[in-house]
Amino acid sequence: MKIRIGNLSKEPLVYFFVLGFVVFALHSFLNRAEQDDSDPFTVNVASTDIEWIKASFEARMKRGPTQKELQILIDQYIRDEILHREALAMDLDDRDLVIQRRLVQKLTFVFEDLAETVEPTDDELLAYLEENQEKYRISETLSFHQVYFSPEKRKTAVEDANAIVAKLKLREIPPEEAVMLGDTTLIDTSFRNKSPTEVARVLGQSFTDTLFALGEPGWQGPIASTFGWHLVYIDDRIPAKMPALETIRGDVKYDFMYARKKEVIDAAYNAARSRYAVYVEGLPHE
Repeated sequence: MKIRIGNLSKEPLVYFFVLGFVVFALHSFLNRAEQDDSDPFTVNVASTDIEWIKASFEARMKRGPTQKELQILIDQYIRDEILHREALAMDLDDRDLVIQRRLVQKLTFVFEDLAETVEPTDDELLAYLEENQEKYRISETLSFHQVYFSPEKRKTAVEDANAIVAKLKLREIPPEEAVMLGDTTLIDTSFRNKSPTEVARVLGQSFTDTLFALGEPGWQGPIASTFGWHLVYIDDRIPAKMPALETIRGDVKYDFMYARKKEVIDAAYNAARSRYAVYVEGLPHE
């Protein structure tokens, strides 16, 4: 599902993300070339490396590092660089699937950091909410009483239910008392503000579909369930509604950022993929 921030290829925001990827790739290439021409036992931490370390920290923590934190990060960078070179010198990267997956994961984290550098606006969140209404819609609920008629206890369960519901519609009998006209059951006789999902867990999907399709309050039925037959008195119905953004902002923002990360990763991959020719033995190649 695409997030509603416009056509990805036309979005300035996405250009920013992809540009960040290109800058990172160029920096890595130039930094590697520089290292290849120097003493393999010399680690040069350039100003561009430090700026990248700072930017990565800020993307994660939403603030710049303190001087002490920066020193720790630089020490870790040096440690990683030295151990990386030692591993390469030992050919530990040769066709190693674990290392390959780790590098892919690391590059994915870079893309995710890029995606998180820009906070979504209210307009973006509202557009995302509008596009994904079914995900956040608060379901319709019903409050009702049910009178149960057991086909195991009555040979004429459905006929009895029809006869009793006709009487209930003519008389003003409180539903709390009317439930005594049916058979005993472990099923609750009263349900308050229950969604279709909650009712279906107890009385089955077929019963639920029929119940929620009913219109007017009052006595309805009989309705069949997996247990038998039921008369239903609908007390109250609360229609489905969309919550305001402010009440679910955290959930919408999380989902929006997740979708954005996926699109940024896909865009960055497609940008990189366009530079490669791929040949698969035994299959048509591009």
